Amino acid sequence: MIKVTVAICILTMSFLSCSQAVKPTSKINEDINQTYIPPGTIKLVDTMFIDKQPVTNEMYKEFLRHRDYYWTTASSKMFETLPTHNAPLPDEIKVLQQNSYADALSSLLNIKDTSEVALNDGERSTNFLENPLYAKHPVLSIAYKEAVLFCKWRSELATLRLNYINKTKKSREQFPKKLYYRLLSESEFVNVINHFKQIDRLKQLQVSEAGVKDHPEGYLITYNLDELLNDGSLFNIQSERIKTDTLSKSKTTFRCICETEAW
Repeated sequence: MIKVTVAICILTMSFLSCSQAVKPTSKINEDINQTYIPPGTIKLVDTMFIDKQPVTNEMYKEFLRHRDYYWTTASSKMFETLPTHNAPLPDEIKVLQQNSYADALSSLLNIKDTSEVALNDGERSTNFLENPLYAKHPVLSIAYKEAVLFCKWRSELATLRLNYINKTKKSREQFPKKLYYRLLSESEFVNVINHFKQIDRLKQLQVSEAGVKDHPEGYLITYNLDELLNDGSLFNIQSERIKTDTLSKSKTTFRCICETEAW
C-alpha cells in the first residue's frame, strides 16, 4: 500500500520534463510557453529547456526515496486518470499522514522549486550521497537505466505537481499541460555546448566547486564528468563522445532536457 501511495505524495516535486513538444494552439499558450521556465532549467526554445547543471545528490536522493517507498511502475499509471487540476490526495496518502511516514510526507509536500557520490570502485558511496555537505554536487556512478527511470519519475511528478497546486481549470491552463524529461542526444549536447560558448554563458567548473556558491542565472554549468546520452553512450566536453565501455562508471552523471506540451 505504501508503494502505491507514493505516486501522489510526491506531487509537490518541482522537477522538469521532456518528450515530443506540441506547438501552441492559441495566443495564451504562446505567452505561457514564453514565460514559464521549469525550475532549475535554462530556456533553449519556447517549448524546450535544459538543466542548468547535472542532477545533484539532493535530487537523486529524493528519487531513490520515492522509488523505495512510494513510486512504482504500477502506481505511476494512476497519473493517467488524475484530473488535470485540483487533483485530490488519495485516501491512502491521508492514512500515511497519520502514521510513522508523516515526516516523510511532510518533507515531500514542502519541497522547494529548485533543481539544482566519494566513490569506491565505481559504486555509489552512501556516505557521499547522504552527506548534506555534498547535496549540491553532481550525482555520480549512475547507470543508463537508472537515469532513464529518473526521467520518467521526474516527468510524472512535475506534471502531477501542477495538477495538484492549481485548483481551477483557468489557473491550470496558465502552465504547460505536461512536462516531459529525457536524456540529451549527442547532437543536442554538442549544439547546446556550442551555443552557450558563443554567447559566453558556459561555465566549466571543478566538481569541488559544486554547491560552494550560487552561480549567475542563465549560465550552463559543466564539470569534467561524463554525462549520459539518450543512447547510453557518454559525452564529455573535453573528449566529446565516449563509449560506455571505455570509462570508469565513477565519473558518470547526467542532466535532463525538459519539453513542454501546450493545451
